[in-house]
Amino acid sequence: MRIEYEDQEILVIYKEAGLPVQTGRTTQKDVVSLLKNHLARSAGSETQAEPYLGIIHRLDQPVEGLLVFAKTPGSAASLSAQAASKDGMEKVYQAVVSLSASSYPLAIDGMKKPVTLIDWLGRDRSTNMAYIASEDEQGAKRAELSFRTLWIRDGRALMEIRLRTGRHHQIRIQMAHAGMPLLGDRKYGVMAGRYPDRKQLEEKTCPLCLCAWRLSFRHPVSGKKMTFCVEPVFLEKAGVIRDNM
Repeated sequence: MRIEYEDQEILVIYKEAGLPVQTGRTTQKDVVSLLKNHLARSAGSETQAEPYLGIIHRLDQPVEGLLVFAKTPGSAASLSAQAASKDGMEKVYQAVVSLSASSYPLAIDGMKKPVTLIDWLGRDRSTNMAYIASEDEQGAKRAELSFRTLWIRDGRALMEIRLRTGRHHQIRIQMAHAGMPLLGDRKYGVMAGRYPDRKQLEEKTCPLCLCAWRLSFRHPVSGKKMTFCVEPVFLEKAGVIRDNM
């Protein structure tokens, strides 16, 4: 974990892949415990009352990227309202996907203009996995995202993805359903065994290629627009090169 920005009201951090935002396991470190320890040390005492930390949004454990936290209840309310608004907080992701013969034309379309995917998602809590549901299924939720294709090479594509809704594992299940599973996704990437890169996935040599690489919001006190960007670590780990971007 790396702190990108901090003031009296907020903390912006980069979370590495594999680190959970919050876990109930006392033996496993997570972002929340690390940040609370940091705040306690900054206050000059390890024995003081537990510092306040407002969780605004989360990333799945295997996903890397940017997160903002609030240091006061007032800032938490402001940032949460932005996160819930369509025109508030902007989160932009990058992902490397595997292409099939059927999904290649869709990726080509994404090089010309943003492509929108709309599905209805259900959730199996026994396996903690999302699935594509019918619109009339009880509990199903509408899921919408858009993507732009940044480049295509060797059966893979680098995508820039914007969420219009925030559903469980939304990017991973929607892209897989469209025939473009995320490289390194061992939950959704080999659904029915019909996607490329199966051998690499089964050998577990590739990280999940998904990063929340850009985050924009208005400061909860000053109102100033703030934008943060990071370079996805997975680009190097997965052997992906940007030389044709």
